[in-house]
Amino acid sequence: MESHQKHTDYDLGRKICRELRSGNRSAILGLYDEYAYFFAAFTRNRLFDEDPHGVESVLTNFWLELLNGKAICGYSGRASLKTYLTVILNRRIIDANRKFERERNSIPIIEENGNGAGGYSIDEQTPEKELIIKEQQRLIQKALIRLSDISPRDASLIRMNLEGLSYEQMAQRELNGAKADPDELKRRVDAIKKQFTRKETGSMAKFRSVLSRYLDTNGMSCEDLLN
Repeated sequence: MESHQKHTDYDLGRKICRELRSGNRSAILGLYDEYAYFFAAFTRNRLFDEDPHGVESVLTNFWLELLNGKAICGYSGRASLKTYLTVILNRRIIDANRKFERERNSIPIIEENGNGAGGYSIDEQTPEKELIIKEQQRLIQKALIRLSDISPRDASLIRMNLEGLSYEQMAQRELNGAKADPDELKRRVDAIKKQFTRKETGSMAKFRSVLSRYLDTNGMSCEDLLN
């Protein structure tokens, strides 16, 4: 039985590999529908950072990593596809945990008392709230994967926005460590702001359009997720 499953997984992996290499990035959505809840729970249980945005960031980067096809095309069928992908995800969690530890040890701890910069109150979590949060994260990640297929740059801007980055921080990240004079940086910031906020063709408009397609059957609106 196990051998048959591995063979089936191997055939699926090769099929997705071919589709991704041919440019059909939507081929990954089948895996997403199959494993999204498991990977989300796996990440929440192992990530040091309990902020939902931290979990979302790790999961989003993991799924986007799969889009380039290298990981899927490297699957040999020696383990189940689920196990193979979990190993890859766990590496990303380890990287995120190391980063979290470095940042936690380098900045003052802010008490969560609702006072001061970064302070906030934490409502009591209920099973209903947890389910809503999980569904919100799943739909946003699915829409981001789809937007990455349509417009990678817009998807990148949306991911940075969801991480809480300002337009200037987005521009600096796009520079990837390269230095820019103030005038060049300002031009980049203005261009990103224009691209992000353009009424019908901007990054947020495109993202809302893609996201709305996944919301109709869930009785939710974009405002429920993004506001």
